[in-house]
Amino acid sequence: MKKYFTIFMTIVFLAILSHAAFAQQVRWRLVTHAMPGTEQQRIAEVFSETVKTLSGGQFTIETYPAGVLFPVFETFDNLANGVVNAAMVYSAYWTGKDPLFNFTTQPGSPLSTYAEGAYLVEKLEPWFEKLYAKHRITYLGHAMVSPIYEQLMSVVPIDSIDKLQGLRIRASGIGGQYYRALGATSVSLSAPEIYTALQTRSIEAAEWTFWDENMRMGFHEVVSYVKDPAFQNGTCEYFPLVVNPASWNALSPEYKEIVLAARDRIRYLSAMVYNHEIIAREKWKDLPNITVVRWTPEEEAQARSVGHKLVYEEAQKSAEGKEFLEIYRTALWDLGYRDEAKELGYEE
Repeated sequence: MKKYFTIFMTIVFLAILSHAAFAQQVRWRLVTHAMPGTEQQRIAEVFSETVKTLSGGQFTIETYPAGVLFPVFETFDNLANGVVNAAMVYSAYWTGKDPLFNFTTQPGSPLSTYAEGAYLVEKLEPWFEKLYAKHRITYLGHAMVSPIYEQLMSVVPIDSIDKLQGLRIRASGIGGQYYRALGATSVSLSAPEIYTALQTRSIEAAEWTFWDENMRMGFHEVVSYVKDPAFQNGTCEYFPLVVNPASWNALSPEYKEIVLAARDRIRYLSAMVYNHEIIAREKWKDLPNITVVRWTPEEEAQARSVGHKLVYEEAQKSAEGKEFLEIYRTALWDLGYRDEAKELGYEE
């Protein structure tokens, strides 16, 4: 598979370079929500490197990790206003801008593989394109889909559903509402703040990405327990590729093709993140200070049902929400999750 991908990229490079060799120079800035040194940030950097290569060095993108240029939660306005040209930041951060961004996260989702997540994300692409356009941002589809379930890490044991009562949990989007529905208190924190919050116990738990990235961020040093799987969301879009409309419209057709080709390359790389996660999960399990916990099948079913109910009720608040719900539950049905689709109101 890697061989054929290399051949494809070579063909794309030769075809595009012949058009772009004498094009005007372009300089962009791109920000992510990932931390330096993580696999996710590396993937964003590969995107920029690919754009530079395919343009013969004429189109360059400086790629900044979380919080370097400005706080992560300021990305939305800075992108819309042209302070930066592009971003790869989890859409669930923008619920304060529009509650429809809640649906980036789907509590209770049974999807657990990259392939399942990519199927859903592609079905949702037109929906997210309209949502971002409403806020003066151009959505170019997913750059990365999460490879597996995210983790829920804690400094206290959460080995049964009732242990969530009263805990302070870092969560984003509708995931925060989900943990509140289960009896916890949700706290909004960006990536650079999570380690210290766990270390000082200003929070007892945090949901944050995957085994490999979380180990690179050092969370295994400040937590003692991991809930696996967690149910604040299944596999879903992790990095959307969003750009400032004026920046995008100013590009030549050749440069737009280069951006999309680079996006497709990192989609391939994001699928390969699964391998890093399998290895990292075993490393976590081998740590003497870490206990990996799981709930009973009955508790897991209860937790999923709470999530489905929350998504369904949230979707009833608007026509756009109902449109999302129809896409989501139909995708679950198509993928064989019939009971879950019916819980969300799917009718045969």
